[in-house]
Amino acid sequence: MNKKFEGNLIEKSPSAQTGKPAGLPDKFWNEETGQVNLEALIEDYNYMASRDDNLVEIHNRNMPESYDKYEVNFPHPLLDRDDEIFKRFYEKGFTNEQAQLVYDLANERVIPVLDSLASDYEAERQIDRLKRYFGSEEKFSEVCRQISVWAKRNLQTDVYEALGSTADGVIALYKMMSSNEPSLGKDRDFGEDLSEENLRKMMEDPRYWRDKDKAYIAKITKGFEKLYPEK
Repeated sequence: MNKKFEGNLIEKSPSAQTGKPAGLPDKFWNEETGQVNLEALIEDYNYMASRDDNLVEIHNRNMPESYDKYEVNFPHPLLDRDDEIFKRFYEKGFTNEQAQLVYDLANERVIPVLDSLASDYEAERQIDRLKRYFGSEEKFSEVCRQISVWAKRNLQTDVYEALGSTADGVIALYKMMSSNEPSLGKDRDFGEDLSEENLRKMMEDPRYWRDKDKAYIAKITKGFEKLYPEK
């Protein structure tokens, strides 16, 4: 059985509805005539269109003349200029400021991740070398435990940290721990007695731990190799 409709169908018809349509702002309704205020509606539309045109004009003024005219500061060596990227910037209407923001965000978010991955990879490579040098992972772990105990008793923290950061440094620490700190006398490359004590003093130089001077580090490494030659 059909349910009886409760209400007046006539009152529901569009022709019977009066008053301002729901959702229509007051400024677009004329209460006196009961009609839409077309003049106000057109005026508002023209204002919005003019504003949009001004925004487009301002945006276009900030666009470079062509893709190769972007002037971007590259905050990291890995973030170099790439014409294909700048062509895509230009096609999408990027301003110079927007293009710069992309590079700044890449430097802030992407580069640290890449640096971390590179650091992890280098650490794994150095550890693999030490495992091969000491014969096995178990032997390497045991040597590391011994070096840690010995170094904390006999070396300054910064010296221990500096040597412990590379495979060559760990090997040097192992040889230092296993020896009686012998001296080989005068060495023409050093101009003084070549001894572990003198090499340690050299490692306290900022050129070693702060500036990472490759030539200076190589000299110290060579000193340890002479002091503790491979057997």
